[in-house]
Amino acid sequence: MARRIAGVAVVGLALPLAACATGEASGVGLTRAGCPADIRIQTDDMPRVEWGFLYELLDLDELRAGATSVRAPLLIDGVPSGSTLTILLGDPDDGVSANVDLYDDERILLGAVDTDVAILDADRHPTVGVFAPLLRDPRIAYWDARVHPGVPTVQFAGTLLTPDGTALIPFVTTPGDPFADYAVGARVLTVEQVVTDPPPSVEGLLDAGGIPAQTGDLLTDPYVFELLTESPDAFGSQLLDDAGYERDAGVLSARPEAVVRYADCLKVLVPVLQQALVDYLSDPDETTELIVELSARLGDDSYDADLATAALEVLEGERIAGNGRNDTIGDIDVGRLRDLIEEAIPAWKRAGLFVPDVSTDDIVTNRFIDRSIGL
Repeated sequence: MARRIAGVAVVGLALPLAACATGEASGVGLTRAGCPADIRIQTDDMPRVEWGFLYELLDLDELRAGATSVRAPLLIDGVPSGSTLTILLGDPDDGVSANVDLYDDERILLGAVDTDVAILDADRHPTVGVFAPLLRDPRIAYWDARVHPGVPTVQFAGTLLTPDGTALIPFVTTPGDPFADYAVGARVLTVEQVVTDPPPSVEGLLDAGGIPAQTGDLLTDPYVFELLTESPDAFGSQLLDDAGYERDAGVLSARPEAVVRYADCLKVLVPVLQQALVDYLSDPDETTELIVELSARLGDDSYDADLATAALEVLEGERIAGNGRNDTIGDIDVGRLRDLIEEAIPAWKRAGLFVPDVSTDDIVTNRFIDRSIGL
C-alpha cells in the first residue's frame, strides 16, 4: 500500500540550503554498528517541528527532497556517520499507519506508530516501539465555543445537540481512528455521530457553521483557528491525553524481527536520536527554518514561519516534548501504556473491535535508550 501525501505534486529536487560542518568519519559509525547504509524512517506528516530532531541530523550540503521523502547523509556532531537518512513523509489524514508501511517495504527501519494502533494491530502488523519523540500526545478534540459555549471536555461535547435540537452534533475524525472506537465503546459518542469524510480541518469546521466537534492537533489548529476567525477565545478544546486516553503518538517502531536483526544498530542509533532531540529543543531556530522551507518547496506553504514558531512554543510550553518523569528524553512511559491497555481495551471490545491479547513488552522496549541523555 503506497502512502499518499496530501497536497504534494513535486518531482525530486535539490535544495540549496546553508551548509553544516563536516569532517572525517564519525567516531560513531552507524554502518559499522550494523545499521543500513540508508536509514529509512517513515513519519506521519510533512516536515513539521515535532519531527525536527530528524531534520537536525541532515547534511544540508547534500540534501535532496522529492514528493515523498527528504534525504541526506546523516551527520553526528556535524560529522558523517557512514549512513544516509531518508525521512519518508506521511499524511496524517489518510488512515494509513506506518506499521503497515513497515511490512509493505522492509527497507524501512523505523516508522511512527501510535501505541493505540500498535495494540490493535499486534496480530496483523506487530511492531515494537524503541523511541518516543513526544512526551504527550498533542491530539485534541475541539469545537467552536461561539456555537457551543461553556463546554469543558470532550465527554460533554459528545452530548451536545445540533442547533435545531434534533440530533447529537457530528464528531469529525480520521478514518479508522481508534479514539473514535474507544469513545463509542465508552459511550462518549454514538456510532451515528462519527464522521470521517471529509477529514477534520479548521476550515471544515468553520464551513459547517461551527456545529461539529472534531479531532485535531494542538500544535497547529488553535493558531489556524485564530488566524481565520480573529477570535482566539472561541476555540474550545481538550487534549485527548487529559480526557484519559493516554496513547503515545508517533513512537518510532520496528518490526519485531528487525529489532533482533538490527539490535546492535539500535544501540547506537537510538541514543543518536535522543541527542538530536535534545539539540533541536535546545536550539531549534536553524532547523525550524529548514522545516518551513522544505514544507513550502514540497507544496505546503501554509506551514509558514509564524505557524512553525507557534507550534514550537506549544511543543515546549505544554510539555508535549521533553524529559519524562526522570532525567531521560525519548524513553517510553510503560505506565502510560499500561493505563491505555487497561482503559481502552474494554471500550474497544464493547465497540465490536477485535483486540489481540498483548502486554506492554509486546508493544515497546526501552532497552536501547541511553538514560544519561536528557534536557
